[in-house]
Amino acid sequence: MMRFIQEAGPFILIQAPLALVVLGLTLLNLVRLVRPSVRPDRLRTSIDAILFWGSLTAILGFLGQWRGLHKVSGYILDEGVVSPPMVVLGIGESLNTSVFGMFTLVGAAFLWFGLRLGQHWRMG
Repeated sequence: MMRFIQEAGPFILIQAPLALVVLGLTLLNLVRLVRPSVRPDRLRTSIDAILFWGSLTAILGFLGQWRGLHKVSGYILDEGVVSPPMVVLGIGESLNTSVFGMFTLVGAAFLWFGLRLGQHWRMG
């Protein structure tokens, strides 16, 4: 796990807490879904926030991908002849952040859908 984080670069340090926000909002909304005192409009907004934060995590993943590719191209331009480990580090950063962001987004979409379905069933 630490290797993944090291290879992913600085964007993972923003993405990981956002993934935790998605999980926290999911748990919060599961509790709110069971409680009848929560207003439906507030519940819907809070459930929709899960999809927002998941999407933001994916966008940051693509920014990390661009940063990694930029890093690799900088190595190549500066050095002319580049060792494979230098290239792999940039590509690894590029792929890790985008994969993490997409997994978070897909997970957030499934959680969002499940909670919205639960909200629909709750409303009757």
